[in-house]
Amino acid sequence: MAFALSVPLFSQQISRDLFTAMGAYRLPDSSFAMIGMIEDLPVIIFQDGSIRGLRKSGKTYEIGNALGLFDQIEGTVEFGRKKSGLVIVRDGNTQTGARIPLSQKDLDFRNGEIQLHGTLILPEGNGPFACVVMTHGSGPEKREASLGLAGLFAGNGIAAFIYDKRLVREMGDKWQDDSFQHYAEDAVAAARILAREPAVDPSRIGIFGHSQGGWVAPLAASQSDLFKFVIISAGNAVSPVEQHLWSGTRANRQDGVREDIIREIYDFRKIKYKAGITGDSSEYKAALPVAMQKPWFRRTGGNLPTGAFWKLNGYYDPEPALLALKCPVLVMGGESDNHSNTAENMQKFKEIFQRSGNNRLTFKVFPSADHGYFETATGKFMETELRELKRFVPDYFDTLVEWTRVVTSN
Repeated sequence: MAFALSVPLFSQQISRDLFTAMGAYRLPDSSFAMIGMIEDLPVIIFQDGSIRGLRKSGKTYEIGNALGLFDQIEGTVEFGRKKSGLVIVRDGNTQTGARIPLSQKDLDFRNGEIQLHGTLILPEGNGPFACVVMTHGSGPEKREASLGLAGLFAGNGIAAFIYDKRLVREMGDKWQDDSFQHYAEDAVAAARILAREPAVDPSRIGIFGHSQGGWVAPLAASQSDLFKFVIISAGNAVSPVEQHLWSGTRANRQDGVREDIIREIYDFRKIKYKAGITGDSSEYKAALPVAMQKPWFRRTGGNLPTGAFWKLNGYYDPEPALLALKCPVLVMGGESDNHSNTAENMQKFKEIFQRSGNNRLTFKVFPSADHGYFETATGKFMETELRELKRFVPDYFDTLVEWTRVVTSN
């Protein structure tokens, strides 16, 4: 249901009955439940946003008391009983859920010489449907990483297209990052193939981008009028270098590092990015011997950022693409996001769109939301407290679905 929720390919760590059961279910009160994975953790997610881990116990699965904790067992889930789909026993109540029959169609498409592979997730009923193209976050992301949100959209009458990041399956651990421009071109190529699909309404195709995708989605939409709406989720109106510098500062501040030292670390890291990305290392060579004598040097991130991602995208300026958008745009962020400076980014987004003249905008900041829209009471980095999290923030699911419904209504 969120960027990190996926239904992965079968592995030895996932029992076959759980793998088979993964998907969306309609409960008697018309709400839904989703069986899936967050990172390597089997979970059940309810429409109110609550998340609970699942642990096999005989023929059933125990429901834990958080995403990855089983200090208390809150209930059980059984799959396939009496063909009902699933049976949930929780809080003294028994609910049966029927699987929501979403259909899937695999689609291969090309961007120049690059072969791409995707899956169209279709709602119940007859189309043509509005459709959301799901771009990728950072790293070698396969289509399964977007299957949760695709299920959320499709379960609410909106088709979704998920696809593997370029060359991920072909190259395996040899995969390398590419440019935002190429990722945007891939998304445009996806929209072209979708526009020819009978089940998709070509006048209602949009694009969703979370985190790294928050740079790619508006870039793609700025280069093709096939995209009629854009969703920017936990995105940035600044460059990747600026975003990483801020996130590093956030981590140091949470660790109690003094402000004067934080500034020294920031200044050195800025010099290091410049050297790694541009190849001009004169300033870095002068600063390095001094920095290596400082107690804070271990906080500066190790080697120069010379990888493909940084060289291709480190100083990417998102402003031109944002200025070019004339379609409806939803910009979402989490108040407790430690990876992106939500307050600063929201202000920059608003300033840019004000200059562009685009007033078809919706801004939504979720209180207590981290980078993945999980509700955090501690404000820690999402990765450090993932197993202890209990829910997505209120209104997250509803905001995505209702805004998309409104902008795609005929």
